Amino acid sequence: MSNMNYEKSITKMRKKYKRKPFKEPLEHALWMKRDDKLYKLYEEYKDVYAKGEVYYAQIVMANPMMKDNTDFMDGPAVVVYSDHEWANANPEKLINIAKDVIGYKNTPDEMIPEELRATVNKFREDTDRPNFRFEYMLEGHKINVHFATMLVVRKFLPTGYLSGDIFPVLATGDMETVLTLPNIYWSKDMKKKFAENARVDVLVADEDFDEEEF
Repeated sequence: MSNMNYEKSITKMRKKYKRKPFKEPLEHALWMKRDDKLYKLYEEYKDVYAKGEVYYAQIVMANPMMKDNTDFMDGPAVVVYSDHEWANANPEKLINIAKDVIGYKNTPDEMIPEELRATVNKFREDTDRPNFRFEYMLEGHKINVHFATMLVVRKFLPTGYLSGDIFPVLATGDMETVLTLPNIYWSKDMKKKFAENARVDVLVADEDFDEEEF
C-alpha cells in the first residue's frame, strides 16, 4: 500500500480508542526481572491505557526474534515517535531521526552537529534501555520526540510479530511507558500495511468496532 493515508488512519484509530479504552491486565513477561528498567511499565500501564493517545512508532532496534513469526515470547524494542501531528501524518520520516541518533553513537563529540550532541550523549548513557525526550528539526518541522524502550506484545499485533517497522502505540507526555496498541483498534488500512511483507495471514476486518461509523 504505497499510498497509505497515515493521517486518515490514525484519526480512525484514535476515535476507536476514545470510544472504548482498553482495560485488560497486561500479562507479565516471564523473562523480565524487577531490576529491569522496563519493569516500570507494570506500574504505569493502567494509567497509559486510561490517559494515553495513539501515535505511530518507528522501530529503531528490536530483538531479532520479534521479527520472526514463531511462538516466542514478547520482547523489547526501541522505538521513536512524536506527538506532532505532521510526524503522525508522515511516520515514515521518523527513521531519519533514528539514523541520526544511532549513526553518531561512536562519533567524537566535536564531529557531531551541535544540535544533536546532547541527544546522542543521552543515548550513549543507556543503549540497552534508552528512554529520553528531545526536540528535533525534521524537514522544517520542530517536533517533540520520545526515544523509548517498550515491550512489544505479540498478541496485539495483527501478524503476531514485527512484520512492519511502523505501528501504532499508546503513550502519554509524562510517562516513560509506551504500549502496543491492541489490534482491535487498528484501522483496516493499517493492518494491511503492517502485513504487506508478512509470512502469515492477517484478519483485516474489525470484529469489535465498525469502521464505517467513523
